[in-house]
Amino acid sequence: MVRWLLPAAAVVLLGCAAGAPFERNDDLSTELTARDAAAAGDDAVGSEVLWAGRIVGVEHLEDTTRLEVVSYPLERSQRPRTGASPQGRFLVDYPGFLESADHRPGRLVTVRGPVEALRTGRVGEQELTYPVVATDAVHLWPQAAAARSQPQVRFGVGVMFSR
Repeated sequence: MVRWLLPAAAVVLLGCAAGAPFERNDDLSTELTARDAAAAGDDAVGSEVLWAGRIVGVEHLEDTTRLEVVSYPLERSQRPRTGASPQGRFLVDYPGFLESADHRPGRLVTVRGPVEALRTGRVGEQELTYPVVATDAVHLWPQAAAARSQPQVRFGVGVMFSR
């Protein structure tokens, strides 16, 4: 019995360590999407949300970094499920500086915080209403996770020289 107890405990601990970046609680609105919040207007302000998506813009303001994010549904790990249909756009106002070399368009993020306000903006000629999440809780997903999903096995016959 002791032989399998230690490996089982290690698996449980590793599973917890590799879990979601944010804890969920009763104050968190899990049903409200960015599109729903934009449509709800002022009724959405104050809602605590957990949203994820792909960064499409970064702007450095005087005391804030603003990210524009295309929202996607959450996977169980809270990573954005980019294979699904987008759920609108939202802005993240982060107090301070986020390095735009890291937080650049194309990177995946998950954020948690209150919807502080609604702002209007444009994508091309289209006017949009953006819910604004004011938070210092921004999780930037590693790029290596996308590369791991590709097969790492190669078959061939012959001689291989590499540097």
